[in-house]
Amino acid sequence: MLNDVLKESGKAFLLGNEAIARGALEAGIDVFATYPGTPSSEIGDTLSRACETLKGRFDFVMEYSSNEKVAVEVAMAASLAGKRSMAAMKHVGVNVASDVLFSFAYIGARGGFVLVSADDPSMHSSQNEQDNRWYGRAANIPVIEPSSVQEAKDFVKFCFELSEHFNIPVMLRTYTRLSHASGIVELAPLQKKAFEKVEWQKNPARDVILPAHARKMKSELVEKMEKAGNYLSRWDGNWIEDGEGDTGIIACGLSYAYAKEAMERLGVEIPVLKLSSMHPVPEELIEEFASQLKHILVVEEVDPFIELHVRALTGVEVYGKLNGFLPMSYEYNVAVVERGLARTLGIKPSIDYEAILEKGRELAILAPPRPPVFCPGCPHAATFYAIKKAVKLAALPGDIGCYTLGANKPFEGVDTCVCMGASTGIACGLSYVVKEPVIATIGDSTFFHAGLPALVNAVYNNHNFVLVILDNSTTGMTGHQPHPGVGERGCGEKGKAVSIENVVRGMGIDFVEVVNPYNLRRTIDAIKRAIEYKGVAVVISRQKCALLLQRERKKGGKKTPKFTVTKNCTLCMECINSFFCPAICFREGKVAIDENLCVGCGVCSRICPEKAIKLCQDEICWLRGNVCSKICPDDAVKLR
Repeated sequence: MLNDVLKESGKAFLLGNEAIARGALEAGIDVFATYPGTPSSEIGDTLSRACETLKGRFDFVMEYSSNEKVAVEVAMAASLAGKRSMAAMKHVGVNVASDVLFSFAYIGARGGFVLVSADDPSMHSSQNEQDNRWYGRAANIPVIEPSSVQEAKDFVKFCFELSEHFNIPVMLRTYTRLSHASGIVELAPLQKKAFEKVEWQKNPARDVILPAHARKMKSELVEKMEKAGNYLSRWDGNWIEDGEGDTGIIACGLSYAYAKEAMERLGVEIPVLKLSSMHPVPEELIEEFASQLKHILVVEEVDPFIELHVRALTGVEVYGKLNGFLPMSYEYNVAVVERGLARTLGIKPSIDYEAILEKGRELAILAPPRPPVFCPGCPHAATFYAIKKAVKLAALPGDIGCYTLGANKPFEGVDTCVCMGASTGIACGLSYVVKEPVIATIGDSTFFHAGLPALVNAVYNNHNFVLVILDNSTTGMTGHQPHPGVGERGCGEKGKAVSIENVVRGMGIDFVEVVNPYNLRRTIDAIKRAIEYKGVAVVISRQKCALLLQRERKKGGKKTPKFTVTKNCTLCMECINSFFCPAICFREGKVAIDENLCVGCGVCSRICPEKAIKLCQDEICWLRGNVCSKICPDDAVKLR
């Protein structure tokens, strides 16, 4: 809760991401920029609300950037001007930002700069399981990894100090289990702070990264990292705990908590090296720890990053991912670490975990499958239904967002999904080589994030495909953050909404139509005509996210129209087999509508071939003579 994040001092029960936000406030942040992405989103959302609440007492700038590269550039600029700045994103967002990050490492930070990378082991909401510690090694920047919610807060301040001490950007690596964990955090006082602009100090010999400048700065960067490595070997965020025997554990980040609990369950007390600095690797500390041991188990999330270093640095027997003592894939927990430790020590686990897992697998078979589905009334469901009705066979590249669920049955409207903005670029390539029509789908936030360059490419190279932009007026998948297409910004401020249709027309695209997907007939017709058009055609399918629509109704005291299935239903099952709204169910041999789930969009009434789904009679009485104005999906019927 925001009140806990903004407490003056004392203790608070915080989410990991809230703790990171609090750490930024305690460090006196000046500029924060982000593009939302799970598991990092709450950092930006918390700082956006904090920025609004603290105005006049603790002033800083917060923005939702159009993508992660822009977020790093915004924060980098503030750092070059001497301000403390932070950018936050999920792990794949660093891929987008890496171009500027590598060069920024050469130039160096002036005001402290922290890049928060929220990795996603087990891919709970991501398309891959990459380990962003490798970015630290490749870009030559320090990577710090907390092991608890308390450290998540404390290490933010340390990262700012480290950045300023060595004039270098610093990555704080967290991951899903820590970002979304909760814990009691000891708070430091928040200082009053005004935000003041400064005079720009020109330094083209550093900031204009020409090859001649870069060659010199590369040597400086290597020297910085050597000094940082020596510094981190003595940092109290890493420590050695004594124990019995000649077998020890090197535990990285949150794995330290798993290792400690695993030892407790097994009733053993062996030496532990707790590591929080992932890069530069504290080689002296590792060598010191290994000098008294014969065997070391390395516990870390995702890749054998530290394990490889331990194998290279020491002559002891190393156990971990590379020899199968711990799994190579998916996130860890206490049970996983305990089994690996028990195998290393040659003892049995405290519990027969395999038997428990087998029982779980048996029980899972009995449970009905629960695949992710569109929300009731989701405009994306109507759009994919319209695409399926408009064309029987087509190549259908899709993109990252709620609408990726269009890949599921019964819609089957997404053939490929790779990364943000790839639907449009893949559509360009497919238009060269496939016989079928190509219909790409992309969300409004994703369009602004990474869809623009590929669409420019499509116009320039005379490609022939349809791009359906699914505009639900929010960044829905990550928690309804604003984007350039809506008139809202972070910090509760208003912004100028950028018109998608104006942008598209400005690119030189002549076929541009805006439809409301709740109006199925018009949407299907627009897609059909777009397919027939020779060239790039864009259909903007615009309807506010159903969750936001319902919230606005409740806030305004408006009722939700109620629909019912009449006796005219012939059980053709079109509404279930072809549309599949969660509010439509099959009870006691009949199709029914769950009033608790239905949002009154009326799409089901438009797809029913028998016109068997109608507004309830009491709804008609309530609406009186204005039924048409209340249910028109385009809001085209008005009272004079």
